Amino acid sequence: MIGAIFVVMALAFGDAGFTFLTLLPNSVLGVLLIFAGLELCPLIRSLKANEEYFVALLISGIALAVPNMAWAFGIGIVVDVFIRKAKIKI
Repeated sequence: MIGAIFVVMALAFGDAGFTFLTLLPNSVLGVLLIFAGLELCPLIRSLKANEEYFVALLISGIALAVPNMAWAFGIGIVVDVFIRKAKIKI
């Protein structure tokens, strides 16, 4: 919900929306980040196989190593497809 508000604000207001975000204290943005992380935690419980855990850990590791999150998702998708097609067991 909050992410959708930020996307709409970015598309509707452009640079003015960025100016609005600079008015928010960093602590507020930090709390929003914590809540976003807590919303993603239940998704880990839905993982069943070791291969799925491996891909999740791979994505999180790459996301910490590189500044662009898209690289982590892209590599994670490629590795997941490769593991499923090759029927690799971890």
